[in-house]
Amino acid sequence: MGHCCLTLSGVHNSERSYSIMICANEAKSEKTVIQFGIGMISCLVALVLLTMVPSPASAQQNPTIAGDYAGTLGPLHVKLHLKENAAGKVTGTLDSPDRGAIGIHCANFHVDGQTVTFTIPAVQGMWKGTVAADGTLTGTWDQGHSLPLNFARDSAVEAEKTLTASR
Repeated sequence: MGHCCLTLSGVHNSERSYSIMICANEAKSEKTVIQFGIGMISCLVALVLLTMVPSPASAQQNPTIAGDYAGTLGPLHVKLHLKENAAGKVTGTLDSPDRGAIGIHCANFHVDGQTVTFTIPAVQGMWKGTVAADGTLTGTWDQGHSLPLNFARDSAVEAEKTLTASR
């Protein structure tokens, strides 16, 4: 079985010329030699370093927030139901089961990186917060004054959906 070798040799002359020898077999009978100067080394190093840096587009990717969430606003239980279409547009509804309010329309969703905001026009409220790596939504509810309102994935709703789908 043949082996491949790669050899970098040093300065060949006063012009700072370097060589790379690429061997196609163990006996080094088939080889290719590439000569290049110090400028080419700088370009190759820069190219390698650039490939290691994440692009701004990938760093700014929005997380998928679709799903069902549960939280509490003071003593009130709140449920948030979010959907996301193929284009990334988010829609949703909010339930306040303790008040008997189900399916309150959410509007004006903005997802920018980890930051999420939306409004609830029917009650003149707004939620603003962030998405954590574990999928929780941490933020504040503002309806004249701010209160903390954090949402965790609602495992009961997810389990019910799984059960219904398996029937």
